[in-house]
Amino acid sequence: MVAVPILVLATSGCATKKYVRQNMNTVNARVDKLEKHTNEKVAYLDNKINTDISQANEHIATAYQKATQAMDAAQQAQGTASRAMEETEANSAKISANAEATNTLASGVANALNYQLVDQGDVTFAFGKADLRPADKAALDAIVAKYQSLPRGVIELAGFTDPVGSVSYNLALSRRRAQTVERYLVNQKVPLRAINIVGLGKEMPPEPFAPDQAAKDAATTKAERHQLARRVHINVYGAGDITQGTASRSQQ
Repeated sequence: MVAVPILVLATSGCATKKYVRQNMNTVNARVDKLEKHTNEKVAYLDNKINTDISQANEHIATAYQKATQAMDAAQQAQGTASRAMEETEANSAKISANAEATNTLASGVANALNYQLVDQGDVTFAFGKADLRPADKAALDAIVAKYQSLPRGVIELAGFTDPVGSVSYNLALSRRRAQTVERYLVNQKVPLRAINIVGLGKEMPPEPFAPDQAAKDAATTKAERHQLARRVHINVYGAGDITQGTASRSQQ
C-alpha cells in the first residue's frame, strides 16, 4: 500500500520534468527565433543607417564640392571683373589722352592754317633796272631775319613798274624785279617753296600790295611817285600767335 503512492509520485515527477523540458525547449526555440529576427532587424537597420549615412556624406561632399566650385567661380569672376575694370580705367585714360592729343593737334592745325601778316617791306629800283643795290640787300636781310624767326613763314613778292612804257614791257620788267628779289632770298637760305612771286607791271597795286599812305603823301612830284612805283612789295606771313612788324624799305 505504501509502495503504490511512491511509484505514482515517482512517475508523476518524471512526467513533470519532461513537460518542463518540453516547455523550455519550446520557449528557447521561440527565444532563438525572436533573437534571430531581432538580429536580422538590427542588421537591416544598421545596414540602412550606414547606407543613409554614406549617402548623406556623399550628398554633403557633393554639395561641398559644388559650393567650392561656386566660390572658385565667384573669385574668378571677381578677378575678371577687377581686370576688366582696370582695363576700362586704362582705356579711359588712353581715350582721354588721345582726345587731348587730338584737340591739341586740331588746335595746332587750325593755328597753322591761320596765317597772319607779320612783316612788310619794299625794294625800289632805278628806271628800267632790276638790279639790287646795297640798300636793297639791307632791307631784304631784315626780311630774311623775320622769316627765320617764324615756324612756318611764307613770303609774297609783287613786282611793279612806273607808268612809262608799254604794258607788255612793264609786265616783264616787274617780274624780273620780283625774280631778282627771289634769288637773293634763296641765296640767304629762304626755301624756294616759301616764296610766291607775281609781276603786276604798271597797274595800280591791289591790296595788300598798295604803297604806304605816308609814302604816297610824301611823293609830291611826278619823279618821286615814279620812284615809289618802281618796286617789289614784300609781305611776310606767319602761322599762329605772332606779332606784326614792318621791315626797312630801301631807298633809291
